[in-house]
Amino acid sequence: MTMQKKPKTILVDINEKLTYCAYEWEGEGPPILFCHATGFHGRIWDNVIRKLDNKHVFSLDLRGHGQSTKAPPPYHWDSFANDIIPFIEKMNLSNIIGVGHSMGGYIITTVAGKIPEAFGGLVLCDPSLFDAKRHEETSKRSQLTQDHPASKRRNNWNTPQEMAERLRTHYNFANWEEEALQDYCNYGLVKSDNEDTYHLACPPEIEASMYGANISPVVLENIPKITCPVRILRSRTKGTTPNPNGEPFRDSVTWPGISKQFSNGSDFQYNHCSHFLPQEDSRVVADHINEMSNSLMEN
Repeated sequence: MTMQKKPKTILVDINEKLTYCAYEWEGEGPPILFCHATGFHGRIWDNVIRKLDNKHVFSLDLRGHGQSTKAPPPYHWDSFANDIIPFIEKMNLSNIIGVGHSMGGYIITTVAGKIPEAFGGLVLCDPSLFDAKRHEETSKRSQLTQDHPASKRRNNWNTPQEMAERLRTHYNFANWEEEALQDYCNYGLVKSDNEDTYHLACPPEIEASMYGANISPVVLENIPKITCPVRILRSRTKGTTPNPNGEPFRDSVTWPGISKQFSNGSDFQYNHCSHFLPQEDSRVVADHINEMSNSLMEN
Protein backbone atom coordinates (compact mmCIF):
# COMPACT_ATOMS: atom_id res chain seq x y z
CA MET A 1 0.00 0.00 0.00
CA THR A 2 1.11 3.59 -0.61
CA MET A 3 0.53 6.73 1.40
CA GLN A 4 -2.42 9.01 0.78
CA LYS A 5 -1.33 11.86 -1.45
CA LYS A 6 -2.59 14.83 0.54
CA PRO A 7 -2.19 15.40 4.27
CA LYS A 8 -4.45 17.43 6.47
CA THR A 9 -3.02 20.61 7.95
CA ILE A 10 -3.23 21.08 11.70
CA LEU A 11 -2.28 24.10 13.82
CA VAL A 12 -1.12 23.51 17.38
CA ASP A 13 -0.61 26.32 19.89
CA ILE A 14 2.65 25.61 21.69
CA ASN A 15 2.25 28.66 23.91
CA GLU A 16 0.60 32.09 23.76
CA LYS A 17 3.12 33.39 21.23
CA LEU A 18 3.94 30.30 19.19
CA THR A 19 1.81 28.19 16.85
CA TYR A 20 3.17 25.17 14.99
CA CYS A 21 1.88 24.05 11.63
CA ALA A 22 1.97 20.29 11.11
CA TYR A 23 0.85 17.97 8.33
CA GLU A 24 -0.78 14.65 9.14
CA TRP A 25 -1.13 11.63 6.88
CA GLU A 26 -3.45 9.10 8.50
CA GLY A 27 -2.34 5.48 8.41
CA GLU A 28 -1.29 2.46 10.42
CA GLY A 29 1.46 1.73 12.89
CA PRO A 30 3.38 3.91 15.32
CA PRO A 31 3.38 7.64 14.56
CA ILE A 32 6.29 8.88 12.49
CA LEU A 33 7.43 12.43 13.28
CA PHE A 34 9.54 14.29 10.70
CA CYS A 35 11.84 17.26 11.44
CA HIS A 36 13.39 19.12 8.51
CA ALA A 37 16.74 20.85 7.97
CA THR A 38 17.54 24.55 8.32
CA GLY A 39 15.58 26.69 5.87
CA PHE A 40 13.31 23.84 4.71
CA HIS A 41 9.71 23.01 5.70
CA GLY A 42 7.49 20.08 6.63
CA ARG A 43 6.48 19.30 3.06
CA ILE A 44 10.10 18.74 2.00
CA TRP A 45 9.52 15.16 3.20
CA ASP A 46 6.62 14.49 0.81
CA ASN A 47 8.75 12.49 -1.62
CA VAL A 48 9.87 10.17 1.21
CA ILE A 49 6.37 9.95 2.66
CA ARG A 50 4.92 8.95 -0.74
CA LYS A 51 7.02 5.78 -0.49
CA LEU A 52 5.87 4.75 2.97
CA ASP A 53 3.48 1.82 3.39
CA ASN A 54 0.31 3.53 4.63
CA LYS A 55 1.97 4.82 7.79
CA HIS A 56 0.66 7.39 10.27
CA VAL A 57 2.81 10.46 9.69
CA PHE A 58 3.28 13.94 11.14
CA SER A 59 5.66 16.42 9.52
CA LEU A 60 6.41 19.74 11.18
CA ASP A 61 7.08 23.24 10.00
CA LEU A 62 9.61 24.16 12.65
CA ARG A 63 9.37 27.59 14.25
CA GLY A 64 10.48 30.24 11.77
CA HIS A 65 9.72 27.97 8.80
CA GLY A 66 6.76 27.25 6.56
CA GLN A 67 3.42 28.23 8.08
CA SER A 68 4.61 28.21 11.71
CA THR A 69 5.16 31.36 13.78
CA LYS A 70 8.06 33.57 12.70
CA ALA A 71 9.57 34.58 16.02
CA PRO A 72 12.47 37.08 15.89
CA PRO A 73 16.03 35.69 16.19
CA PRO A 74 18.00 34.22 17.86
CA TYR A 75 17.18 30.58 17.11
CA HIS A 76 19.15 28.36 19.48
CA TRP A 77 18.81 24.77 18.29
CA ASP A 78 17.93 23.46 21.75
CA SER A 79 14.90 25.75 21.85
CA PHE A 80 13.19 23.72 19.11
CA ALA A 81 13.03 20.74 21.45
CA ASN A 82 11.02 22.86 23.88
CA ASP A 83 8.53 23.44 21.05
CA ILE A 84 8.22 19.83 19.98
CA ILE A 85 7.73 18.27 23.42
CA PRO A 86 4.45 20.17 23.97
CA PHE A 87 3.40 19.22 20.43
CA ILE A 88 3.95 15.53 21.26
CA GLU A 89 2.02 15.89 24.51
CA LYS A 90 -0.90 17.78 22.93
CA MET A 91 -1.18 15.19 20.13
CA ASN A 92 -0.86 12.33 22.66
CA LEU A 93 1.87 10.60 20.64
CA SER A 94 3.78 7.55 21.88
CA ASN A 95 6.12 4.90 20.50
CA ILE A 96 7.23 7.56 18.00
CA ILE A 97 9.64 6.98 15.15
CA GLY A 98 11.54 10.27 14.95
CA VAL A 99 13.02 11.18 11.57
CA GLY A 100 15.33 14.15 11.17
CA HIS A 101 17.69 15.61 8.60
CA SER A 102 20.67 17.85 9.36
CA MET A 103 19.52 20.34 12.05
CA GLY A 104 16.30 18.32 12.26
CA GLY A 105 18.40 15.28 13.20
CA TYR A 106 19.96 17.20 16.06
CA ILE A 107 16.55 18.45 17.17
CA ILE A 108 14.74 15.10 17.19
CA THR A 109 17.71 13.51 18.98
CA THR A 110 17.53 16.26 21.60
CA VAL A 111 13.81 15.61 22.06
CA ALA A 112 14.36 11.84 22.36
CA GLY A 113 17.09 12.45 24.93
CA LYS A 114 14.69 14.49 27.05
CA ILE A 115 11.65 12.17 26.77
CA PRO A 116 13.09 8.79 25.71
CA GLU A 117 10.01 6.94 26.90
CA ALA A 118 8.02 8.53 24.04
CA PHE A 119 10.17 7.04 21.26
CA GLY A 120 10.27 3.65 19.59
CA GLY A 121 13.05 4.48 17.15
CA LEU A 122 15.04 7.15 15.30
CA VAL A 123 16.10 7.48 11.66
CA LEU A 124 18.65 10.28 11.38
CA CYS A 125 19.62 11.48 7.90
CA ASP A 126 23.10 13.00 7.92
CA PRO A 127 22.29 14.64 11.27
CA SER A 128 24.21 17.64 12.57
CA LEU A 129 25.61 15.59 15.43
CA PHE A 130 29.30 16.27 16.03
CA ASP A 131 32.00 15.09 18.40
CA ALA A 132 32.26 16.80 21.79
CA LYS A 133 35.05 19.14 20.72
CA ARG A 134 33.16 20.53 17.75
CA HIS A 135 29.95 20.88 19.75
CA GLU A 136 31.88 22.78 22.39
CA GLU A 137 33.26 25.12 19.71
CA THR A 138 29.87 25.77 18.12
CA SER A 139 28.27 26.40 21.52
CA LYS A 140 30.60 29.38 22.06
CA ARG A 141 30.48 31.05 18.64
CA SER A 142 28.95 34.45 18.11
CA GLN A 143 25.46 34.71 16.66
CA LEU A 144 26.06 35.21 12.94
CA THR A 145 23.15 36.81 11.13
CA GLN A 146 23.89 39.54 8.61
CA ASP A 147 27.35 38.11 7.93
CA HIS A 148 26.16 34.64 6.96
CA PRO A 149 25.59 33.97 3.21
CA ALA A 150 22.06 32.72 3.97
CA SER A 151 21.07 36.27 4.92
CA LYS A 152 21.69 37.30 1.32
CA ARG A 153 19.51 34.64 -0.31
CA ARG A 154 17.12 35.81 -2.97
CA ASN A 155 13.84 36.30 -1.15
CA ASN A 156 11.38 37.30 -3.88
CA TRP A 157 10.22 35.15 -6.80
CA ASN A 158 7.57 35.51 -9.48
CA THR A 159 6.50 31.86 -9.25
CA PRO A 160 7.63 28.62 -7.55
CA GLN A 161 8.57 27.32 -11.01
CA GLU A 162 10.95 30.22 -11.54
CA MET A 163 12.65 29.28 -8.29
CA ALA A 164 12.88 25.61 -9.31
CA GLU A 165 14.42 26.47 -12.67
CA ARG A 166 17.04 28.66 -11.03
CA LEU A 167 17.95 26.16 -8.30
CA ARG A 168 18.15 23.19 -10.65
CA THR A 169 21.56 24.40 -11.84
CA HIS A 170 22.89 25.22 -8.35
CA TYR A 171 25.42 22.71 -7.02
CA ASN A 172 23.46 22.16 -3.78
CA PHE A 173 20.34 21.15 -5.74
CA ALA A 174 21.77 19.63 -8.91
CA ASN A 175 21.32 16.01 -7.78
CA TRP A 176 17.95 16.38 -6.10
CA GLU A 177 15.07 14.24 -7.29
CA GLU A 178 12.77 16.40 -9.37
CA GLU A 179 9.79 15.73 -7.08
CA ALA A 180 11.78 16.90 -4.04
CA LEU A 181 12.86 20.09 -5.80
CA GLN A 182 9.28 20.86 -6.81
CA ASP A 183 8.05 20.26 -3.24
CA TYR A 184 10.81 22.49 -1.85
CA CYS A 185 9.77 25.38 -4.10
CA ASN A 186 6.00 24.87 -4.09
CA TYR A 187 5.76 24.80 -0.29
CA GLY A 188 8.79 26.97 0.50
CA LEU A 189 7.24 30.14 -0.92
CA VAL A 190 4.27 32.13 0.28
CA LYS A 191 2.28 34.78 -1.51
CA SER A 192 3.40 38.34 -0.88
CA ASP A 193 0.89 40.93 0.31
CA ASN A 194 0.35 42.25 -3.22
CA GLU A 195 -0.48 38.68 -4.36
CA ASP A 196 1.63 39.15 -7.51
CA THR A 197 4.89 37.68 -6.22
CA TYR A 198 6.15 35.17 -3.67
CA HIS A 199 8.70 35.31 -0.86
CA LEU A 200 10.53 32.63 1.12
CA ALA A 201 8.50 31.04 3.89
CA CYS A 202 11.69 30.97 5.98
CA PRO A 203 12.99 34.57 5.80
CA PRO A 204 16.73 34.83 5.00
CA GLU A 205 17.54 36.59 8.27
CA ILE A 206 15.92 33.75 10.25
CA GLU A 207 17.75 31.06 8.28
CA ALA A 208 21.03 32.90 8.82
CA SER A 209 20.32 33.07 12.54
CA MET A 210 20.04 29.28 12.68
CA TYR A 211 23.36 28.77 10.91
CA GLY A 212 24.97 31.05 13.46
CA ALA A 213 23.14 29.63 16.47
CA ASN A 214 24.66 28.01 19.51
CA ILE A 215 24.67 24.21 19.17
CA SER A 216 24.95 22.80 22.67
CA PRO A 217 26.97 19.64 23.47
CA VAL A 218 24.22 18.68 25.94
CA VAL A 219 22.68 16.56 23.16
CA LEU A 220 25.60 14.12 23.54
CA GLU A 221 25.13 13.91 27.29
CA ASN A 222 21.53 12.76 26.88
CA ILE A 223 22.20 10.16 24.17
CA PRO A 224 22.81 7.34 26.74
CA LYS A 225 19.16 7.77 27.78
CA ILE A 226 18.03 6.78 24.28
CA THR A 227 17.71 3.00 24.22
CA CYS A 228 15.43 2.55 21.20
CA PRO A 229 16.85 1.47 17.80
CA VAL A 230 18.67 4.33 16.04
CA ARG A 231 19.71 4.30 12.39
CA ILE A 232 22.28 6.86 11.24
CA LEU A 233 22.19 7.41 7.47
CA ARG A 234 25.38 9.23 6.50
CA SER A 235 26.27 10.70 3.13
CA ARG A 236 29.69 10.50 1.48
CA THR A 237 32.90 10.94 3.43
CA LYS A 238 34.93 14.03 2.70
CA GLY A 239 37.40 13.31 -0.09
CA THR A 240 35.31 10.55 -1.69
CA THR A 241 34.72 12.79 -4.71
CA PRO A 242 36.72 15.82 -5.90
CA ASN A 243 35.63 19.18 -4.53
CA PRO A 244 38.01 21.70 -6.12
CA ASN A 245 35.74 24.68 -5.39
CA GLY A 246 35.15 23.78 -1.76
CA GLU A 247 31.39 23.51 -2.21
CA PRO A 248 29.58 23.24 1.15
CA PHE A 249 27.32 20.28 1.89
CA ARG A 250 28.95 18.10 -0.77
CA ASP A 251 29.96 15.67 1.98
CA SER A 252 28.60 14.37 5.27
CA VAL A 253 28.47 16.73 8.25
CA THR A 254 27.91 13.88 10.73
CA TRP A 255 30.51 12.63 13.20
CA PRO A 256 31.37 9.14 11.87
CA GLY A 257 31.46 7.77 15.41
CA ILE A 258 28.02 8.99 16.47
CA SER A 259 26.25 5.64 16.03
CA LYS A 260 28.52 4.12 18.69
CA GLN A 261 27.24 6.65 21.24
CA PHE A 262 23.80 5.05 21.12
CA SER A 263 23.25 1.76 22.95
CA ASN A 264 21.27 0.46 19.96
CA GLY A 265 22.74 2.43 17.06
CA SER A 266 23.51 1.35 13.50
CA ASP A 267 25.50 3.20 10.85
CA PHE A 268 24.73 3.23 7.12
CA GLN A 269 26.74 5.22 4.59
CA TYR A 270 25.67 6.24 1.07
CA ASN A 271 28.58 7.58 -0.92
CA HIS A 272 26.40 8.48 -3.92
CA CYS A 273 24.67 11.18 -1.86
CA SER A 274 25.64 14.60 -0.57
CA HIS A 275 24.45 16.05 2.73
CA PHE A 276 21.02 16.34 1.07
CA LEU A 277 20.53 12.58 1.20
CA PRO A 278 16.72 12.60 1.72
CA GLN A 279 16.24 14.80 -1.34
CA GLU A 280 18.64 12.77 -3.50
CA ASP A 281 17.56 9.24 -2.59
CA SER A 282 14.12 9.22 -1.01
CA ARG A 283 13.77 5.46 -1.51
CA VAL A 284 16.71 4.68 0.78
CA VAL A 285 15.22 6.80 3.57
CA ALA A 286 11.71 5.40 3.10
CA ASP A 287 13.00 1.82 3.19
CA HIS A 288 14.69 2.40 6.56
CA ILE A 289 11.54 3.96 8.00
CA ASN A 290 9.30 1.17 6.67
CA GLU A 291 11.60 -1.49 8.12
CA MET A 292 11.70 0.17 11.54
CA SER A 293 7.94 0.73 11.59
CA ASN A 294 7.18 -2.85 10.57
CA SER A 295 9.56 -4.16 13.22
CA LEU A 296 7.83 -2.11 15.94
CA MET A 297 4.41 -3.33 14.77
CA GLU A 298 5.57 -6.96 15.00
CA ASN A 299 6.89 -6.58 18.55
